[in-house]
Amino acid sequence: MLSPNNNTQIPSPSKKIDALIVGAGPVGLLAACLLSQADMTVRILDAEFEPNHWGRGDNMHGRTMELLERAGLEEELLQSGARVDNFNIYNNTKMFHSMPFVPDYIDSKYKYLLCVGQHITESSLQNHLANHDVQVERPWTVTSIQDNLLGENKTTHPLIANISDLHDHTTDQIEVKYVLGCDGAHSDIRRQLGIVYDGDSAEISGGVIDALIRTNFPGKKDFCLLQGPSSKTLSFFPRENGLVRLLVHFSENESNDLGSKDRHDRTNIQMEDIQREAKRALMPYRLEILGALYWSTYLVGQRQATTMDGMNERVFLLGDAAHCQSPALGQGINTGFGDAFNLIWKLSLVERGVLDRNVLKTYTLERHAVAKRVLDIDKVAAKEAASHQSEKYAQVVQGNSLFTSGFGIDYIPQGESINPLLWQGQKTVADHSTSVMAGARAPNAKVIKASTGKKARLFDQINWLTFSILVLAHDLTVPGILLQVEKVHAWFKDSATVKLGSKTGFTIATTTTNVDVLDLTASTVTKDDIVIDKLNRAQCHRDYGCDSKQAPGTTLVIIRPDGYIGAICHGDSMVTQAQEYIDQVCI
Repeated sequence: MLSPNNNTQIPSPSKKIDALIVGAGPVGLLAACLLSQADMTVRILDAEFEPNHWGRGDNMHGRTMELLERAGLEEELLQSGARVDNFNIYNNTKMFHSMPFVPDYIDSKYKYLLCVGQHITESSLQNHLANHDVQVERPWTVTSIQDNLLGENKTTHPLIANISDLHDHTTDQIEVKYVLGCDGAHSDIRRQLGIVYDGDSAEISGGVIDALIRTNFPGKKDFCLLQGPSSKTLSFFPRENGLVRLLVHFSENESNDLGSKDRHDRTNIQMEDIQREAKRALMPYRLEILGALYWSTYLVGQRQATTMDGMNERVFLLGDAAHCQSPALGQGINTGFGDAFNLIWKLSLVERGVLDRNVLKTYTLERHAVAKRVLDIDKVAAKEAASHQSEKYAQVVQGNSLFTSGFGIDYIPQGESINPLLWQGQKTVADHSTSVMAGARAPNAKVIKASTGKKARLFDQINWLTFSILVLAHDLTVPGILLQVEKVHAWFKDSATVKLGSKTGFTIATTTTNVDVLDLTASTVTKDDIVIDKLNRAQCHRDYGCDSKQAPGTTLVIIRPDGYIGAICHGDSMVTQAQEYIDQVCI
């Protein structure tokens, strides 16, 4: 097979692979990148003859950027996108409320919204895939998935995917371990699994334009929502390369106002309607549209698959195939990316023989609950965005900013559910902190590397495909602390790495500031393993709820590859607790 662009030989696609991805939008491409980084063989199919980049996921929230950084996929997006710090709400073009996208008390490199076009995101991910010799195959679709009955292969590759080329109608079969349905809200994979897509569409329509504009509106560099009694609600925010997105939230039953007989007929809204309402919303400021690169309409709705996996945790739904919502709070691509990061590390460690296959059940357990909350918030936000109630909309946005920015997303079990990836023996650090629990985001605190004296963050050098161990030791010169640290380090070398793998990260955070004192540590602990926590009144210890007066002993934290806390162990039995956690998730 020859490349269409040159005469280089491209190897024929393998017919026996680890994972088949259906859908080459941002979520599918990210999943393929992560699987490739995990050294899993992958093919990615898309039913479209050409990619359709425009008009979809364009906002990356802070937590999403943290996850992308863990996998080394953030740099091109940062170079291209527009960074927006504040969300401003206007009433009759007078600012009513202004708030940061990320609450002030959250410590992160990414305390902003990154506005970047989907075409840039997809191009960046495709470049990473090309480095792993993976190309999107178009226009191919999966016609059916069935159990593999082909002798010994059924144990190693238990599924057969029957695929078809939509151009010349040729067919083929692929033996696979996993199928990932990333094929959007109208997912054919979801249909084949017979999974119900619950929800409904509201009677609210929207129109969007990506354009080059000229305006004297003072908030053009912020994310703004303008509401007024005499105009439609307008969302307005910058994009890459000087572009601006204008999103008009038409009121309930708006299609009727525009003359449609069917109030669910969004097609009656034309580009001229969107431009006119955007200009009205900004008056008395001037808005001149110099050129529109894209425009479309949509119908607000919230839908969710009843489950996100099928065929004995061999087929999974990600992104819009599992849940969809309005663009009001920019949650679509962020929630889909969260799905991918949650799933891929689990697949990788299961296939490496580290984790028990039962942990794959936690994908639906964890992500279905997150998606439900996204939809619950979106339903209220979309309704208020289409109204003229600035104060109510501000309350919705501000009240949910921790969650919508991604930093408040957690996997803390609700009710009677049991999650083997979370240690429930001791829910908080020494039972003195309620802010940091198993299932919450692990704070990426600022520290100083003992070996270099340079500032860093805890997870700057952590491999995203491995667990990591963090020891919060307070002052190593305090009697008994060094002995505890040596005990933890011995367990890490002799037991934890055997179960979790040799690349498991290990970090000791100490408040000891005299570097010479660090030489007191056991010879097996090097300064490369130690960070000094002296910035901002021992910020790292505080972030993990380790107050030296309330919890003076050593604390052991096990952090999952996706940057969430798996276990927090404290006191004389912390090593025993940590071992129990590892034993319950590992083979």
